[in-house]
Amino acid sequence: MARYTTLSPTELAHIVAQYSIGTPLKLEEIVGGFGNSNFKLTTTDGEFLLKICDEKDSAELNMQIALLQHLQQHAYPTVYPIPTKDQKQLIHETFGSVMLYPFLQGEQPQSSPRTLAQLGEALAKLHCIPPIAGLPRFAMGISQMTPFFEEVQGTQFATHPFVESLKSQLESMEPQFNAPLPMGLLHGDLFLDNTLFDDDQMVAILDFEEGCYDTLLIDVGMTIMGCCYTPQHQLKLEVAQRFLDAYNASRPLTEDEWQYLDCFVHYAALSIAFWRFRQFNIRRPDAHRADTYQEMITRSAQFKRYKNDLLTETRHRNSNQQSAVSQQ
Repeated sequence: MARYTTLSPTELAHIVAQYSIGTPLKLEEIVGGFGNSNFKLTTTDGEFLLKICDEKDSAELNMQIALLQHLQQHAYPTVYPIPTKDQKQLIHETFGSVMLYPFLQGEQPQSSPRTLAQLGEALAKLHCIPPIAGLPRFAMGISQMTPFFEEVQGTQFATHPFVESLKSQLESMEPQFNAPLPMGLLHGDLFLDNTLFDDDQMVAILDFEEGCYDTLLIDVGMTIMGCCYTPQHQLKLEVAQRFLDAYNASRPLTEDEWQYLDCFVHYAALSIAFWRFRQFNIRRPDAHRADTYQEMITRSAQFKRYKNDLLTETRHRNSNQQSAVSQQ
């Protein structure tokens, strides 16, 4: 779980006093996630999610709020921050920046065909929403990897096998990155733990902290990496097919997107592996998580093994369906 900041009873009372949510009764840590300190807050008025944003500066958080306001105008199924008594949605404290949300009832779903069909439809809907101005590029991708390579020069990590492999793979993928593919609004981190379901019905897509403007296939690849595997990192072919079917039904992939999809699935895996390697080996060393980047390498290898079965069949089926619709 992410837990970088703790709150004293006095600090908690000070935060709660800035909202119209009663008085605090209990604060519980929430397991899951890597980038924030998350707590379930119970007050005399109900239950809330209290999030201390350990990884973002003020400009990034204000952009996140602007994006959420934009999504709210489009009735997108996510959770929106609660304003303070003076109508602010972000509190700056000495220990960090605080955002408060309603605590939605539900749970993280299992990876299943029904789950991924709903996520495919929801992701396609997001990609059809026009982006707002000022959104950053994908935060775990090349824009962060390039300065990272400079950062580790002259250190023990400069010749680490993962760093050398990452640099080599990105260089070989450069032509695909320059392809004229559709761009738009991305979630940027659509793993199962960033979704909420009530039984088998989707409630919300959570955590738009990595929301950005970039190649739409990054999100498609990220969802496959984050939602279509067993806990042992084995690819679930039927689940991935249902995701692509549902996504393509709402926003049909172009011929170029089908051609480059496998590259961007791999890119999504590399981006998460890179973030975890940098986070838990360099920025916040954690012996228990230092090797978690390898999980994404395993998943990518699994995808490469089955990609022809997955993409050929799915692309052919969706092409036939679109042809049938166009002839009606």
